[in-house]
Amino acid sequence: MSSYGSAALKTFGSRRTIWMKNRIARIGALARSSRGFGLVALVYILAASCAGPVKSLYPPRSEETPRTVYVVHHGMLHTGLAVKRSDIPRGVWPANWDYSGSKYLEVGWGDDDGYRKELTSGIAVKALLGSHRTVLLSDGFSAAIESKYNQPKFTVLAVDLSAPGFSRLCQHIEETYALDDTGHPIRLGAGWYRARGTYSAFNTCNTWIASGLRKAGCPIVPQVCLRPGPLLAQVRRFGRVIRSPR
Repeated sequence: MSSYGSAALKTFGSRRTIWMKNRIARIGALARSSRGFGLVALVYILAASCAGPVKSLYPPRSEETPRTVYVVHHGMLHTGLAVKRSDIPRGVWPANWDYSGSKYLEVGWGDDDGYRKELTSGIAVKALLGSHRTVLLSDGFSAAIESKYNQPKFTVLAVDLSAPGFSRLCQHIEETYALDDTGHPIRLGAGWYRARGTYSAFNTCNTWIASGLRKAGCPIVPQVCLRPGPLLAQVRRFGRVIRSPR
Protein backbone atom coordinates (compact mmCIF):
# COMPACT_ATOMS: atom_id res chain seq x y z
CA MET A 1 0.00 0.00 0.00
CA SER A 2 1.36 3.47 -0.86
CA SER A 3 2.22 5.96 1.83
CA TYR A 4 -0.67 8.14 0.53
CA GLY A 5 -3.12 5.24 0.84
CA SER A 6 -1.84 4.42 4.32
CA ALA A 7 -2.23 8.04 5.44
CA ALA A 8 -5.74 8.26 4.00
CA LEU A 9 -6.73 5.05 5.76
CA LYS A 10 -5.36 6.35 9.05
CA THR A 11 -7.22 9.64 8.58
CA PHE A 12 -10.46 7.79 7.81
CA GLY A 13 -9.95 5.53 10.80
CA SER A 14 -9.26 8.50 13.06
CA ARG A 15 -12.36 10.34 11.85
CA ARG A 16 -14.50 7.22 12.25
CA THR A 17 -13.20 6.78 15.80
CA ILE A 18 -14.05 10.40 16.62
CA TRP A 19 -17.51 10.01 14.99
CA MET A 20 -18.18 6.84 16.98
CA LYS A 21 -17.09 8.51 20.23
CA ASN A 22 -19.36 11.49 19.53
CA ARG A 23 -22.27 9.20 18.64
CA ILE A 24 -21.79 7.14 21.80
CA ALA A 25 -21.65 10.36 23.82
CA ARG A 26 -24.91 11.58 22.22
CA ILE A 27 -26.60 8.23 22.86
CA GLY A 28 -25.43 8.33 26.45
CA ALA A 29 -26.72 11.88 26.88
CA LEU A 30 -30.05 10.89 25.35
CA ALA A 31 -30.30 7.91 27.65
CA ARG A 32 -29.52 10.07 30.67
CA SER A 33 -32.09 12.61 29.46
CA SER A 34 -34.68 9.87 28.97
CA ARG A 35 -33.99 8.52 32.45
CA GLY A 36 -34.35 12.05 33.78
CA PHE A 37 -37.63 12.56 31.94
CA GLY A 38 -38.85 9.20 33.15
CA LEU A 39 -37.92 10.14 36.71
CA VAL A 40 -39.80 13.43 36.42
CA ALA A 41 -42.81 11.62 34.99
CA LEU A 42 -42.64 9.07 37.81
CA VAL A 43 -42.52 11.86 40.40
CA TYR A 44 -45.60 13.49 38.85
CA ILE A 45 -47.47 10.17 38.75
CA LEU A 46 -46.65 9.51 42.39
CA ALA A 47 -47.63 13.06 43.29
CA ALA A 48 -50.96 12.62 41.50
CA SER A 49 -51.66 9.40 43.35
CA CYS A 50 -50.83 11.00 46.69
CA ALA A 51 -52.44 14.42 46.16
CA GLY A 52 -54.85 15.16 48.94
CA PRO A 53 -57.66 17.70 49.19
CA VAL A 54 -57.42 21.07 50.88
CA LYS A 55 -59.54 20.01 53.83
CA SER A 56 -60.80 23.50 54.63
CA LEU A 57 -62.33 23.67 51.13
CA TYR A 58 -63.01 20.13 49.92
CA PRO A 59 -65.15 18.11 50.09
CA PRO A 60 -68.21 20.23 50.93
CA ARG A 61 -69.63 19.68 54.40
CA SER A 62 -72.62 17.37 54.66
CA GLU A 63 -74.86 20.16 55.94
CA GLU A 64 -74.15 22.60 53.09
CA THR A 65 -75.56 22.72 49.57
CA PRO A 66 -72.74 21.93 47.15
CA ARG A 67 -71.97 23.97 44.04
CA THR A 68 -71.37 21.75 41.03
CA VAL A 69 -68.80 22.41 38.32
CA TYR A 70 -68.77 20.32 35.14
CA VAL A 71 -65.54 19.40 33.38
CA VAL A 72 -66.46 19.12 29.69
CA HIS A 73 -64.14 17.45 27.20
CA HIS A 74 -65.17 18.11 23.60
CA GLY A 75 -63.67 14.99 22.09
CA MET A 76 -60.53 16.50 20.56
CA LEU A 77 -58.02 18.63 22.44
CA HIS A 78 -60.32 21.20 24.04
CA THR A 79 -61.71 20.99 27.56
CA GLY A 80 -63.88 23.55 29.34
CA LEU A 81 -65.68 24.23 32.61
CA ALA A 82 -69.44 24.71 32.94
CA VAL A 83 -71.21 26.14 35.97
CA LYS A 84 -74.68 27.28 36.94
CA ARG A 85 -74.73 31.09 36.75
CA SER A 86 -76.88 31.45 39.86
CA ASP A 87 -74.08 29.79 41.87
CA ILE A 88 -71.52 32.45 40.92
CA PRO A 89 -70.96 34.72 43.96
CA ARG A 90 -72.06 38.33 43.61
CA GLY A 91 -69.18 40.58 42.62
CA VAL A 92 -67.08 37.72 41.24
CA TRP A 93 -66.48 37.00 37.54
CA PRO A 94 -68.34 40.12 36.24
CA ALA A 95 -68.15 38.93 32.61
CA ASN A 96 -70.74 36.28 33.42
CA TRP A 97 -73.38 39.02 33.21
CA ASP A 98 -72.86 39.05 29.44
CA TYR A 99 -74.96 35.87 29.63
CA SER A 100 -77.65 37.06 32.04
CA GLY A 101 -80.33 35.22 30.05
CA SER A 102 -78.59 31.85 30.38
CA LYS A 103 -78.85 29.26 33.15
CA TYR A 104 -75.37 27.81 32.58
CA LEU A 105 -72.07 29.17 31.37
CA GLU A 106 -69.18 27.20 29.90
CA VAL A 107 -65.74 28.79 29.65
CA GLY A 108 -62.43 27.59 28.26
CA TRP A 109 -58.94 29.06 27.85
CA GLY A 110 -56.35 28.58 25.13
CA ASP A 111 -54.02 29.94 22.47
CA ASP A 112 -55.60 32.59 20.23
CA ASP A 113 -54.67 31.11 16.85
CA GLY A 114 -55.08 27.50 17.93
CA TYR A 115 -58.51 28.24 19.35
CA ARG A 116 -59.96 30.61 16.78
CA LYS A 117 -58.39 29.46 13.52
CA GLU A 118 -58.33 26.18 11.64
CA LEU A 119 -55.63 24.18 13.41
CA THR A 120 -52.51 23.49 11.34
CA SER A 121 -49.21 21.90 12.32
CA GLY A 122 -47.56 25.32 12.21
CA ILE A 123 -50.11 26.88 14.56
CA ALA A 124 -49.89 23.89 16.90
CA VAL A 125 -46.09 23.99 17.09
CA LYS A 126 -46.09 27.76 17.63
CA ALA A 127 -48.62 27.43 20.46
CA LEU A 128 -46.78 24.57 22.14
CA LEU A 129 -43.51 26.51 22.09
CA GLY A 130 -45.22 29.36 23.96
CA SER A 131 -47.93 31.86 23.05
CA HIS A 132 -48.65 35.07 24.94
CA ARG A 133 -51.79 35.74 22.87
CA THR A 134 -54.45 33.78 24.69
CA VAL A 135 -58.23 33.94 24.76
CA LEU A 136 -61.26 32.77 26.70
CA LEU A 137 -64.35 31.38 25.01
CA SER A 138 -67.71 31.57 26.79
CA ASP A 139 -70.95 29.85 25.88
CA GLY A 140 -74.19 30.55 27.71
CA PHE A 141 -77.04 28.05 27.56
CA SER A 142 -80.17 27.04 29.46
CA ALA A 143 -80.64 23.43 28.37
CA ALA A 144 -79.97 20.68 30.89
CA ILE A 145 -76.34 19.52 31.00
CA GLU A 146 -77.32 16.08 29.68
CA SER A 147 -79.12 17.67 26.71
CA LYS A 148 -76.47 20.27 25.93
CA TYR A 149 -73.69 17.68 25.75
CA ASN A 150 -75.61 14.78 24.24
CA GLN A 151 -73.29 14.01 21.32
CA PRO A 152 -71.16 10.85 21.53
CA LYS A 153 -67.90 12.83 21.49
CA PHE A 154 -68.46 14.51 24.86
CA THR A 155 -67.09 13.50 28.24
CA VAL A 156 -68.75 15.32 31.15
CA LEU A 157 -67.64 14.91 34.75
CA ALA A 158 -69.34 16.64 37.69
CA VAL A 159 -67.51 17.82 40.79
CA ASP A 160 -69.34 19.09 43.88
CA LEU A 161 -67.57 21.97 45.60
CA SER A 162 -68.03 23.86 48.84
CA ALA A 163 -69.17 27.48 48.62
CA PRO A 164 -65.66 28.81 49.47
CA GLY A 165 -64.07 26.38 47.02
CA PHE A 166 -66.49 27.34 44.25
CA SER A 167 -65.80 31.02 44.92
CA ARG A 168 -62.06 30.41 44.56
CA LEU A 169 -62.69 28.63 41.25
CA CYS A 170 -64.72 31.59 39.99
CA GLN A 171 -61.93 33.95 41.06
CA HIS A 172 -59.46 31.81 39.11
CA ILE A 173 -61.63 32.25 36.01
CA GLU A 174 -62.12 35.98 36.61
CA GLU A 175 -58.38 36.55 36.98
CA THR A 176 -57.79 35.01 33.55
CA TYR A 177 -59.67 37.82 31.76
CA ALA A 178 -57.45 40.57 30.36
CA LEU A 179 -58.81 44.03 31.17
CA ASP A 180 -58.79 47.29 29.27
CA ASP A 181 -57.70 50.64 30.70
CA THR A 182 -61.08 51.07 32.38
CA GLY A 183 -60.88 47.68 34.11
CA HIS A 184 -63.42 45.94 31.86
CA PRO A 185 -62.97 42.61 30.02
CA ILE A 186 -61.71 42.97 26.45
CA ARG A 187 -64.51 41.53 24.31
CA LEU A 188 -63.51 40.18 20.90
CA GLY A 189 -67.02 39.23 19.78
CA ALA A 190 -69.00 36.00 19.50
CA GLY A 191 -68.14 34.85 23.01
CA TRP A 192 -64.38 35.51 22.75
CA TYR A 193 -62.39 37.53 25.28
CA ARG A 194 -58.75 38.52 25.44
CA ALA A 195 -57.06 36.52 28.21
CA ARG A 196 -54.04 36.56 30.47
CA GLY A 197 -51.46 33.82 30.70
CA THR A 198 -49.01 32.05 28.40
CA TYR A 199 -50.11 28.91 26.59
CA SER A 200 -47.46 26.24 26.00
CA ALA A 201 -46.88 22.49 25.99
CA PHE A 202 -46.60 22.76 29.77
CA ASN A 203 -49.56 25.08 30.35
CA THR A 204 -52.61 24.03 28.36
CA CYS A 205 -56.38 24.38 28.69
CA ASN A 206 -56.30 21.17 30.73
CA THR A 207 -53.68 22.58 33.10
CA TRP A 208 -55.77 25.74 33.47
CA ILE A 209 -58.82 23.70 34.50
CA ALA A 210 -56.80 21.56 36.91
CA SER A 211 -55.32 24.70 38.48
CA GLY A 212 -58.81 26.06 39.08
CA LEU A 213 -59.95 22.80 40.66
CA ARG A 214 -56.87 22.72 42.86
CA LYS A 215 -57.59 26.27 44.05
CA ALA A 216 -61.08 25.01 44.89
CA GLY A 217 -59.48 22.39 47.15
CA CYS A 218 -59.73 19.30 44.93
CA PRO A 219 -57.13 16.50 45.17
CA ILE A 220 -55.52 17.10 41.78
CA VAL A 221 -52.00 17.86 40.49
CA PRO A 222 -52.18 20.43 37.65
CA GLN A 223 -48.64 19.73 36.40
CA VAL A 224 -49.73 16.25 35.31
CA CYS A 225 -52.71 17.55 33.33
CA LEU A 226 -51.05 18.61 30.10
CA ARG A 227 -53.49 16.59 28.00
CA PRO A 228 -57.16 15.63 28.44
CA GLY A 229 -56.47 12.02 29.44
CA PRO A 230 -54.57 12.73 32.66
CA LEU A 231 -56.99 15.52 33.59
CA LEU A 232 -60.07 13.33 33.15
CA ALA A 233 -58.40 10.39 34.90
CA GLN A 234 -57.69 12.50 37.97
CA VAL A 235 -61.13 14.14 38.04
CA ARG A 236 -62.81 10.71 37.83
CA ARG A 237 -61.23 9.85 41.19
CA PHE A 238 -63.26 12.48 43.03
CA GLY A 239 -66.01 13.46 40.56
CA ARG A 240 -68.88 11.57 39.00
CA VAL A 241 -69.54 10.69 35.39
CA ILE A 242 -72.42 12.47 33.66
CA ARG A 243 -71.52 11.37 30.14
CA SER A 244 -68.78 9.26 28.56
CA PRO A 245 -68.03 8.88 24.84
CA ARG A 246 -69.90 6.07 23.14
